[in-house]
Amino acid sequence: MAKQAGRMLLNAGWAAMILLLPVTSMPLVVRLVGSDAVAAPSGLILLALMVAWLIPSWLRGGRLPWTSVPLVVFVGVALGVTTLRAAFLDLPPFKGISALRNSIQALLTLGVGVSFYLAGSAWGQRRDRLGTALRWINWSGAVVILYCLLQAGMWQFNHRYPQWMKDFHDLYSIGPLYRQRVSGFTLEPSWLANQLNLLYLPIWIGAVVTRQSAHKLRWGKWIAEDGLLLGGVAALGLSLSRVGLLALFLLVGYGMLLWNVRLVRKIQESWQRRHASGGQARWVQGAVLGGMAVVYAGALLGLGWVLSRLDPRMAQLFQFELGSENPLLRYANQLMFAARMVYWQAGWGVFTAHPWLGVGLGNAGFFLPDTLQGYAHGLFEVRDLLYRSGSLLNIKSIWVRLLAETGIVGFSVFLSWLVSLWFATLGLVRQSDRQLRMIGWVGQLVILAYLVEGFSVDTFAFPYPWLTLGWVSGAALIAAKEENKTAGSSGT
Repeated sequence: MAKQAGRMLLNAGWAAMILLLPVTSMPLVVRLVGSDAVAAPSGLILLALMVAWLIPSWLRGGRLPWTSVPLVVFVGVALGVTTLRAAFLDLPPFKGISALRNSIQALLTLGVGVSFYLAGSAWGQRRDRLGTALRWINWSGAVVILYCLLQAGMWQFNHRYPQWMKDFHDLYSIGPLYRQRVSGFTLEPSWLANQLNLLYLPIWIGAVVTRQSAHKLRWGKWIAEDGLLLGGVAALGLSLSRVGLLALFLLVGYGMLLWNVRLVRKIQESWQRRHASGGQARWVQGAVLGGMAVVYAGALLGLGWVLSRLDPRMAQLFQFELGSENPLLRYANQLMFAARMVYWQAGWGVFTAHPWLGVGLGNAGFFLPDTLQGYAHGLFEVRDLLYRSGSLLNIKSIWVRLLAETGIVGFSVFLSWLVSLWFATLGLVRQSDRQLRMIGWVGQLVILAYLVEGFSVDTFAFPYPWLTLGWVSGAALIAAKEENKTAGSSGT
């Protein structure tokens, strides 16, 4: 009876954590943790799960997946570099901000992300738990889609949000409701795009591709994930997140590339059977690939044209002046993107000054005022942060931040973790079991989307890539166990 009650509590905890994943900045959690960066209630539930379930399971002999080894090394490098830099690096003072407190907060956000990954990998080592988690994901995603459509409808028909929606919004977010853009339950539209691209859309695309649904209910050939995918793409479009749409374009392009490779191989084989000419077959192959490249370039330009008509920030997308000073930054400023670029450049300047080990987690902001280019001081956002805000500047890109704060060493180890996960997904997508194959697709799409979304956010605290990649690691262990079992039975 006690074990059954424990399992029920564990399932309830996981259900609550997953259902609350869409909420990123709840005021109550902000007051509890003392930070408004990523104050997700799911993180508090994760802490309880770590204490009550995950750590005891490790003490009883639970396994860590082999894909976690580079991540553990990265954590050691980040902790070691940050500790050494705090002791020996002379940090420039900035508005009396405590470097020690900043480093501790940065390490805690990394700990949050790693905890989501480890919990996800442990939960994903059982098929029944993995299937249950996917059902909870679908239910939470359905709520996100419906709420995004409601936000868009209210703005479209009234050009304002009703008071009840504002009051409800204040319960789960410290940010505002955005004009013409939906944000779901997140702080801002770009965070919604990050949530969709690194959690919901990869799962729904994987389910659609493999026809592996987490639900038993079907309508002929249609599964629930078909509708969820269409709704998720609509929600992403309504967010008008440029990086988010670019990440989605990459995911679609990757799927089309794989399909095109198969198509070209079939064309080549058919041509060789009919004409027995390898040279001509290669010419046909090149012509087909060239035609497809033209189609994709046209699709990208078409997406840009649509955005230039829908999003005021993109109205001058096709207006570029080569003769002006700093033409690239000027063009980015036309698109209201220059601030991010100058932060990236400043972060790169910190990296070039400290290339091997970086300056330690949380410390890059102290150096950014000295590495900003002159053009940056003409931007209102930069001046506001430098002279009016009490916060440090941040790099706005996880990739540049990794280089600036952990150097080539930390960046390489973190990248090796993603590479090890990619190889794990290659093994999963070749599995005959559709659930494992679906998780393999999810992992590949999350890694690809993370490459793009990493230029939009610079925090480790977003749970979405960590949790999904944790499930990939758990599924890889399932596949390895089943292969070993099959090999053992065939050997006997």
